[in-house]
Amino acid sequence: MPSYPLTPVLIAGGGPAGIALLLAASRMGELSRLLDEGITLVEQGHTIGSGMLGRYVINSDSAAETFVDALTDNPVPELARLRTHPLVEMIQAHGKDTLPLRVVADYLDLVGHVLTGLIRNHPASRLLTGWRLASLRQDDRGEWAAHLVSADGAGAQHVRAAKVVLALGAIQPECRLHDEQVGGAALLPRYSGRLMQSDDLLAPDGISRLRTLVAGSEKPKIAIIGGASSALSVARVILRDMGNRIVPGNLTLLHRSRLKLFYRTAEEALADGYTDFGAADICPISHFVYRFGGLRYDSRNLAMQLMGIANAAPEPRLHTMQMTGHNDGAVQATLDSADALVACLGYRPRRVAIMDRDNHPMALATDHPDGSLTGPDCGIMDGSGHEIPGLFGLGLASGYSASATMGGESSFNGQVNSLWLWQNAIGEKILYQLLPEEAPLPRIPMAHASAIDTHHSINH
Repeated sequence: MPSYPLTPVLIAGGGPAGIALLLAASRMGELSRLLDEGITLVEQGHTIGSGMLGRYVINSDSAAETFVDALTDNPVPELARLRTHPLVEMIQAHGKDTLPLRVVADYLDLVGHVLTGLIRNHPASRLLTGWRLASLRQDDRGEWAAHLVSADGAGAQHVRAAKVVLALGAIQPECRLHDEQVGGAALLPRYSGRLMQSDDLLAPDGISRLRTLVAGSEKPKIAIIGGASSALSVARVILRDMGNRIVPGNLTLLHRSRLKLFYRTAEEALADGYTDFGAADICPISHFVYRFGGLRYDSRNLAMQLMGIANAAPEPRLHTMQMTGHNDGAVQATLDSADALVACLGYRPRRVAIMDRDNHPMALATDHPDGSLTGPDCGIMDGSGHEIPGLFGLGLASGYSASATMGGESSFNGQVNSLWLWQNAIGEKILYQLLPEEAPLPRIPMAHASAIDTHHSINH
């Protein structure tokens, strides 16, 4: 293998997850040591920070204060000074209220600008914007040869890295619509021409595209497939932006699991008449009900309307149907009669080619339909489910399952997609494996989790 410049750490992706790792290091007082060791951060866009977050026309489902929490008592002066920036002060003033994702994106771009200066002014580290990671190959020493391609496709370069962090974001692959069964059948090709995915619907032109699909119907029927936050967000956007065309019962939410509501305490839940939880659904650290699995903010408010919780006003235009496996006929009838369908089936991590020492493609656990990208130590897993040394994953759909020390309800068996946790415990776990063991790294106190909202940073 040719000899390429060596960087101790390559971070592929400069969006919310990629910079979260740097923010975690800054909170621990270890950003300078990380930069001293040497990092190369590769980002295909012109800047680092928000990535694609600002394109979504919805609100966050985390409290505003959680986004700026990384700046509190931050030992890096350049980041600490952002506390007095007007945008940060505005976000902090919103407290536990929600924020439009475009505002969150502006904040992350602001942080990204500061981090850009820190990286570019450091002699041992570098930032490569306008470049993307195309492939990785492991050499005989266990190091990684990274093939980078310029955003315009005209240039190429190679970097050799001792350790690599993939923070490449996530996608909604169309192949999933061919493979996954809904009501006993796949959505494609059966509903070709009538189907779009939630990521497209929540984009700025999403409603326009939906209107085009239902243009031939005066009273369109629309089916939303999914029961997580993104599905409820899709329903809210449809009701908000074209609700005058939706008659009662013509908007249907098809979901497998029952809808779950987040509450800060069990007492608050019971006071609202919400009783669909038990001891296994309460986080032992924060005492939140459905801390990880519960719907929040806008999605929660809509679910409360559907469930009749706390005397919430009903929403007759939206009908729910739980898919049990025994009602496939009714599910198919609903899908068949719909003028448009919106699939909210979640995300899969963005994949790059990874080659072994013999230049053969490496199978990954995430290649399986239900496989996870990362294991308990945030290492990317091979096809046998073993973490690959020196290769880590972070971000949306990375598949991280919360550990006991992070808390969360024991009944939760899904993925943790939390910007706050990326900047704290998850980022810390990766940093422990990136930095030399010459001195013990300080731990970010997780007790703080009891006082802060640690759910998803975006509605997916």
